[in-house]
Parts: sequence; structure tokens; C-alpha cells
Amino acid sequence: MLASRPQTIFNGVLTSPMSTASAQRLRIPTRLAMRSRRRLFAFTIGVLVANAVATRVIDAVAQLGPANALASGLGLSWAFWLSFALCIRLALIEEDQPAGARDFWVCGAGVAAALIPISPVSSLACTALALFMLLDRTAGVYLKAAAMVALAISIQLLWSRLLMLFFVGPVADLDAHLVGLIMQTPVHGNMVGFADGSHRLSILEACTSVQNASVALMLFVAIVRTFRPQPKVSELYFLLGLFISVVVVNIIRLTLMAQNIEMFHLVHGDIGWPVINAIITVIGLLWAVLSVRREVFD
Repeated sequence: MLASRPQTIFNGVLTSPMSTASAQRLRIPTRLAMRSRRRLFAFTIGVLVANAVATRVIDAVAQLGPANALASGLGLSWAFWLSFALCIRLALIEEDQPAGARDFWVCGAGVAAALIPISPVSSLACTALALFMLLDRTAGVYLKAAAMVALAISIQLLWSRLLMLFFVGPVADLDAHLVGLIMQTPVHGNMVGFADGSHRLSILEACTSVQNASVALMLFVAIVRTFRPQPKVSELYFLLGLFISVVVVNIIRLTLMAQNIEMFHLVHGDIGWPVINAIITVIGLLWAVLSVRREVFD
């Protein structure tokens, strides 16, 4: 006599255990698909940014050693790493949506760009991905916020440097004249004389106020978008205050460097650079908290 197969009730339908298990397994990929869009964009941003900064991280570890490289921000700054982490977090807390074919094509192109061993290509692809997310009408508020942070990161990694290729002369000359005006020392182009007259300080791209301002901008956008995903016009006033603060700090730094050769090596060396990074990070945090003080403290 043949034994009858056990049957159960599943969603109001009489089924066998095998069909019940199959139905439950079918639910798993469906739930994953509903979360795939936010994870897809977060993964692509992570890959692009990681490839864009990989060379700097490797060089910093090789030149300074793991401990010193870590203390100095792994060749970048801790403001950068905090902004990067907040960008990924914003993408991951987006409301679940299924990824469409267009999303896979765009993110696939981004991952393909990351395979090219040229850092600016990944930064450029990060910019394109951020613009795609911002222009996508189906993207939620947190995904758009993540796109704004990704755009600010790409500005710091790529566009500020491209801008300086064309305007480094006038910007460096302006910084030099401001330092010379404070110290009352002779200025020649982007070079200003030391206070003791022994040397001249040459202001290059990495020492300009623009480069430091791009770091502060990135951190400001990351903090503000975390607490307030949708932008407000009033943020422009806080950004203006942030830029003025960064310029003042950078001019003070350059003035200290131009006192004498000993002060130059102290401020420009392994001790001064982490301190400047910390100061710029704190300034960015303070202006960002002022901008979102109601969201933070209310």
C-alpha cells in the first residue's frame, strides 16, 4: 500500500512540503531584489572612490610606515574618510527599491572604469554616477544626498586639482601677497621672503587655500546631508563662512612657515601636516553643525 504524501496549507492552498519550501525559497531573491538598488549604488561608489585613492594610500604606507600613515590620514585626511563613510551610509539607508536595467548599465560602466589603473578616471566616473543619481527622478532623498556627497568627494579628488591647473598662478600669487602684507616682506609672484630674510617661501598648488577649501567643502556636505538630506538655501551662508575660515587658517599657516627655516620644517613636516588636517576637520565640523543645529539639538 502506497503511503500518501503529507500535505499542508500554504497561503490558503493545499500543498506538499516540497512546494511550500520552493515557495519560501522564491521569496528570498525577491526580498534581495527589493534592496538591490541602494546596495548597487553604494558598492559602485565604494569601488570608484577606493580605486581613485588607492595610489595615495599605498604611497603613504610605503613612505611613512603603517602607523604614521594612519595618523596622517592614509595619504589624504580624516575629513575625507569620514565623508566617504557617510556617503556610503546615506546610500545604504535609502528606502528599498528594485534596481532597473539602466541602474545595472550605469553601475556596470562605473565598475569597468574602476578597472582602469588611472585614478582620475575613477574620479570622473564617480562624478558621472553622482550626476546620474541626482537627475534620476525615481531616486529617493537619501540616495540623492549620497550623490551630493559623492560629487563633493570627486570635486576634492579631481575637479579642484583641474581647476588649479589653470588658476594655480593667480591663486598662489594672491596667497603670497596676503602673507607678504602681514609680514611686510617682499613678494615676487608666488614667492614671499622669510621674516628673517634667509629664504623665500614658494607657494605651490597643495599649499593654496583652494585645495584646503575643497576638503572643508567635502566634509561640510557630508555632515549636513547626513542630518538634513534635502538642501536649503541658508546653507550657502554657512559655506561662505566656512571658506573664509579656511582661507584665514591657511594664511596663518603660510605666515608661520615663512618665519624661518626651522618653523617651515615644523609646520610643513610630519607634525604640522596632521595638525592642519585636524584644524580643517574641526572647522568643517563646526560650520556643518551650525548649519544643522536645529536638526541636531531639537
